[in-house]
Amino acid sequence: MKLFYATFAGVIAAFISMMFLEGLGHSLFPMPFKLDPNNIGAIADKLHLIPFEMYISVVFAHGIGLLIGLLIAKAIDKASKISLYIIAGFFLIGTVSNLFMIPHPMWFAIADVGMVALVGVFMITRPLPSK
Repeated sequence: MKLFYATFAGVIAAFISMMFLEGLGHSLFPMPFKLDPNNIGAIADKLHLIPFEMYISVVFAHGIGLLIGLLIAKAIDKASKISLYIIAGFFLIGTVSNLFMIPHPMWFAIADVGMVALVGVFMITRPLPSK
């Protein structure tokens, strides 16, 4: 049962913290144009107008959000790393899916996937806390 609670709490915490940090980044570095999420073509045409800082804030939001989720999962289930694999895998799949759905610059795709993979591997390879 701890596996379920750790995974559920970790995913929720990661998602909430990631969305909060992304929102903070978007408020600090606002879009220079109105965004219509239903028109991917218009977004692709205006990608060059998105500030570099906004991209960087999104990369860090994904990394820190995942880190928070993995720390919470690790705190709940001290005996197993299965929840960490599930959460990190979920985030990696979500990140790659987002990159296919919405066009991004190649450097951002590499940085974003790299950040998620780096945080996931770092947390998974760390030893579990002693009981």
